[in-house]
Amino acid sequence: GVVTSRNFTIENKCDYTVWPGVLTTGTTVLNSTTGFQLNKGESRVISTPSSWTGRFWGRSLCSTSSTGNFSCATGDCGSGKIECSGGAAPPTTLAEFGLNVANGQDFYDVSLVDGYNLPLVVVPQTQSGQTLCSSIGCVVNLTKTCPTELQVMGRSGQEEPIACMNACQKFKTPEFCCTGEYSTPKKCPPSLYAKNFKNECPLAYSYAYDDDATTTFRCSNSPNYVITFCPPITPNITNSTSTVESPSQSQPPKETNEGTKQKSSWKLKLILGVSAALTVMIIIIVVIIVKRKSEWNDKNVEAVVMLKRYSYKRVKKMTNSFAHVLGKGGFGIVYKGKLPDSGQVVAVKILKETEGNGEEFINEVASMSRTSHVNIVSLLGFCYERNKRAIVYEFMPNGSLDKYISKNMSTKMDWERVYKIAVGVSRGLEYLHNRCVTRIVHFDIKPQNILMDDYLCPKISDFGLAKLCKNKEESIVSMLDARGTAGYIAPEVFSKNFGGASHKSDVYSYGMVVLEMIGARNIEKLNNAQSNNSSVYFPDWIYKDFEQGEILRIFGDQITEEEEKIAKKLVLVGLWCIQMNPFDRPPMIKVIEMLEGSLEALEVPPKPLFYLPAATARETLEDNETSIFSNLTQFERVTPSASEDTLHFSKEVVQQFEETQHRSGSS
Repeated sequence: GVVTSRNFTIENKCDYTVWPGVLTTGTTVLNSTTGFQLNKGESRVISTPSSWTGRFWGRSLCSTSSTGNFSCATGDCGSGKIECSGGAAPPTTLAEFGLNVANGQDFYDVSLVDGYNLPLVVVPQTQSGQTLCSSIGCVVNLTKTCPTELQVMGRSGQEEPIACMNACQKFKTPEFCCTGEYSTPKKCPPSLYAKNFKNECPLAYSYAYDDDATTTFRCSNSPNYVITFCPPITPNITNSTSTVESPSQSQPPKETNEGTKQKSSWKLKLILGVSAALTVMIIIIVVIIVKRKSEWNDKNVEAVVMLKRYSYKRVKKMTNSFAHVLGKGGFGIVYKGKLPDSGQVVAVKILKETEGNGEEFINEVASMSRTSHVNIVSLLGFCYERNKRAIVYEFMPNGSLDKYISKNMSTKMDWERVYKIAVGVSRGLEYLHNRCVTRIVHFDIKPQNILMDDYLCPKISDFGLAKLCKNKEESIVSMLDARGTAGYIAPEVFSKNFGGASHKSDVYSYGMVVLEMIGARNIEKLNNAQSNNSSVYFPDWIYKDFEQGEILRIFGDQITEEEEKIAKKLVLVGLWCIQMNPFDRPPMIKVIEMLEGSLEALEVPPKPLFYLPAATARETLEDNETSIFSNLTQFERVTPSASEDTLHFSKEVVQQFEETQHRSGSS
């Protein structure tokens, strides 16, 4: 016969009370309840029309105030009553249904797009109770693996998180919410947060464009559905307690002398046996501890990273025995490869073999695994087998920024492209400094560490020198050694005379990258100038031409009016970023504001204290030293080693800097 209604059986297998909510999203009116209480072990049947669209969810930690207002810590629908008149406040796990919406088929899914609060499963059944079609859900307690920055904590006194937010709800940016310029699947790939949801709950809808065959399911023949909160496979959220029975108080029967002697002998043998066994166990444990100490370090890395781990054998296979070299750096070699499971083209960075504790490796993997931004290179996996270490990245077909600029802009500048690159890199750095769970300072921003994807979107890479701050308010970073690349290192990284190393050190490096892009088509002119004067430094040369109004010398004589505005803005931003005093440099959020604002609103910055007379420059350099004031050729910077390239500043520069301290303000 014709099916006129459907039944949804709602079950509560949790160790606590759940208050299910129901919302109709279509035009068909639901005559049954829209919210009710479901105690532990209870179930209730909700009838809907045969053609209906809507959703179910669970509310937890609910209570009624002294004034009669009903509210819940998770999944609250804002009605002030047990019954709902609207949808659930995120984060909430949703079970969504479209009954009889296409040729008699039902569509159904479990969605984490609004975050997660309770584990649940959906099981389609025939009218007779037999399982029909695919059972789906999220049976894992995601609050246990939820990243710290997405956790929702309960009321005061509760230490465990009660829900896990979606990245869009937390950060409210277009790249996480797939809005604005990121409103297509191609421009809004799943973030690392969405991938984490997907890994834990592969049959759930993890983010806005996660609409493949594993997330939206279909079922024919007008089934009923069973929705179970906290299905038996899920560990209980609440802590369980156990009791131990008290020993019996009754006295043992009296024994004969012979029995007592036999028992004493038995006790002696037992004590000797146990002692020998304990001695052997202690020896074994000590051997295991010594032998497997390094393996504990491996486990620590896995606990921090929570990404796919590959064996060195698989890494070798995916790179075809390291056949195709993409580039070489101070920490290792990058090869082209393919993931064995999907065939996706990747870049595999093989770090130089070392017997150390792998601090740089752990820094890079931990830093990148905690990031998810369109202007940060995505980390896809890693290998860690003692001194064999590798990192698997997304492949960037257009290579690094230095190669892209020298190849495409040595004769004619594409100012619109340069501007987009500068904005993209600034957004990536602002994300690292302000919107990660802990502030990340990169300490090696340079063109070689900025990669270009298919759409020429710049992505920051190579986190080998990165430092994680304890909290976002921490400004000064403890530095035990100088780190970075000569020509891009902020002066305070080398000398405490210029202040403490901080996120403003990345701002300085960013400014140098911007100015270097601007001067890309003038390499020959710069090299000729260098041969005549050892103290020529290209930011100083740019500042002089800009100050004297000789714009065409910098930008060329075929620049349009609109391109000239872009170029001037980039010059001003770059010069502000390389101010010698870290307090005079703008934070990256301000840099973005300057780039996206009007040119008229920008002031000309003071002349940075980077220029030294030729005689002074020569006096400050020793045989094996490199100064940021020296004339290193563009795109040919080198990484200083621990034994050489120590930076020395002249007394004149330090004195000039100290005289500017009265201008220092809070940033």
